[in-house]
Order: sequence, then structure tokens, then C-alpha cells
Amino acid sequence: MPSTTNHGFLALEGVDGSGKTTTARLIAEHVRAQGRPLSRIGQHSWLDPQAARVIIDVREDRPHRHSHRRITEAYFRDKQLQARAIGDLLRDRTVLSDRYVFSDAAYLEVLYGIPARETLDRHHAHGTLLPDLIVYLDVPVELAADRVVSRGKSMRHYENSYTLDKVSTVYRALLLDDPPPYLPPVHVFRNTAGAHDDGRMHDLYRAVDDAVAGRRRALLETS
Repeated sequence: MPSTTNHGFLALEGVDGSGKTTTARLIAEHVRAQGRPLSRIGQHSWLDPQAARVIIDVREDRPHRHSHRRITEAYFRDKQLQARAIGDLLRDRTVLSDRYVFSDAAYLEVLYGIPARETLDRHHAHGTLLPDLIVYLDVPVELAADRVVSRGKSMRHYENSYTLDKVSTVYRALLLDDPPPYLPPVHVFRNTAGAHDDGRMHDLYRAVDDAVAGRRRALLETS
């Protein structure tokens, strides 16, 4: 009899200002309320110092220090290490990631012309662990940009309505309009009113529960 419990890998995706932090908190509370341990992680592993330096330069608008090839390799290396760490965590807990390879793909295409599908295809070819469920937070770009401004924090170079609109277009192509055949299930959450623990979350919670149960069934079938 396999020693598995209900654990799954969930990834939140969406442009800056789409409400990922609040939604992640509510999902985590829902999962933990059922007695399931859960770990929340960020977009990057930061486990490779060289890759981390490149990613930080990119995030701080210093990409001119690196070739596109080096940027691609840094993001790929970082995500490979993160995927391995997630695999270890899944042995005894559900994992909820605030962004994953899909954000890498979307933002690298818009900012540096690195094709998003090329990024995803490479991860698929190398067996990078993909989530059981992608939760895509869909909001109007104008609203997302307003939310970013309302934070009152220093804005990054890509946190503007022009860039967010382009990123949103790539997201929709990758996740909804022309998804690759290996893409995991996607649950679209229209987050215009902000995530609250109300009736609008029920469908999302059901999708989360189904994804976690699906991983357990897969483990049972292959044991």
C-alpha cells in the first residue's frame, strides 16, 4: 500500500497587480483547513548563485550585461533546481507557487524577445515538473496597473500598462487560446473585484481539491 496523502502542485499565474498574493493566501487557508500541510514558494529558487545574479540583473533592468542565451540559461537552470525542490516537498505536502515557468515564458518573450513557446517546450523536453493545476488570474490590464500603483512601492520597469498588456496577451495565448498539448489544466479566475472568501471562490476551491486528488490517484495507479 503506497504511503501517499492528498498532495498536489498548484501554480498561480497572472500579470503584476492581478491579485496573486491575496488569492494564494485564501487557497493556502482552504487547503490547510482540511488538515493538509502546504508550502508556499515564489517564482525563483535562487539555488544557483550565477543564475541568480543574471535574474536579478534582468529584474532590475540591467539585461544589457548578458546575452539572450545567458538569460535563457539562467532562468532554465533556476527553474530546474526549483522543480527538484518541489518534487521533494510533494512527498509530504501540497505546494503552492506564486508564478512558475509560465511567467518566465511570458515575461521573457515580451521583454527580451525570447519566444514563450520555446521556453515551455524546452522545459517539457527536459522533464521539468509541471503543476497539477494552473490558476490564471484574469483581470483588465488597466485595473492591474492601478493596483500596482496603489501599493505605494517603487515600481519595476515592466510594471506599466503597456508592458502588462503585452504580457497578458502572451499569457492568454499560452494558457487559453493556443496552449501546448502538455499544458496542465487551467482554472481561470476573473479577479476584478479582488479575491475574497466568498461564493466566487467555491469553484476555485473545487478545482484545487480536484487537482490535489488527481495527483494522489496518479500516485496510486503507478505504485
